[in-house]
Parts: sequence; structure tokens; C-alpha cells
Amino acid sequence: MIFEAPFYQAIFERRVGTSYEAAKVNLGTSEPKTTRIYSLIINHWNEIKFFRQDSPELEVKTKRINPKRRQRLAKKAIKTDGLGTKAQIALQKQLEQFKLSKKTAQSRQKARVAQEKFKLRQKKKREKHKGH
Repeated sequence: MIFEAPFYQAIFERRVGTSYEAAKVNLGTSEPKTTRIYSLIINHWNEIKFFRQDSPELEVKTKRINPKRRQRLAKKAIKTDGLGTKAQIALQKQLEQFKLSKKTAQSRQKARVAQEKFKLRQKKKREKHKGH
């Protein structure tokens, strides 16, 4: 249970084999009662969408990095206040993937609408030139 103004949120974590999964659920603005949390776990556990992270370790790059760039990256990593827990990191990745999928779906929809408009214009143009 965490409080991120103005909402209380529950973070659920689970391990399945070697993979790590996390989920985040908004509980509202008022502090949730224990019975509400228990009912959420007991009655709605199957509805909670978990995000799977198979390898929590960072991938090592094989490409050589310039020493000055490496130093800047190290300073930046120390300076930033990253999310601390594995669950928060996993949820952040889930959010990024959701944004990316939504963006691609939106661009496909936009292209589809543009194609329909184009076809309609072509149809009107042909009808205009048919005559009486």
C-alpha cells in the first residue's frame, strides 16, 4: 500500500518460476479498509493485470563506450532519483509498453481514416464526371 497524492494504490508482486510479475491497482482517495483489500484479493485476483518481467537484470552492452560518455552516464545515474522497488520499475516498463502500443494503434487508426477519406473523395470525383 502506498499513497501517491491524491490516490491510495496497492502494488501486488508475484513470482512464477524465474519470472517476476507486478501489478498496480488504484484504491481511491480515502484510505482503504482492510476488508476492502481482502475482498479485492479474494474476489478480484483473476481480474488484476500483472506485468511480466522475465529478466530483471540489465543487459550488458558489448559496444565500447567513450570514457567521457561513460562518466556522464554514471553521473546521470547517480543524480536521478529512480524508482526504488522492483515492482515500481516493472510497472514503469508496463506503462511504457502500454503507451507504445496505444501510439501504434492510434497511428494505424489515423491511417485507416485517411484512407477512407481518400476513397470517398475519389468516389465523389468519379460521380461528378459521370454526367447526367
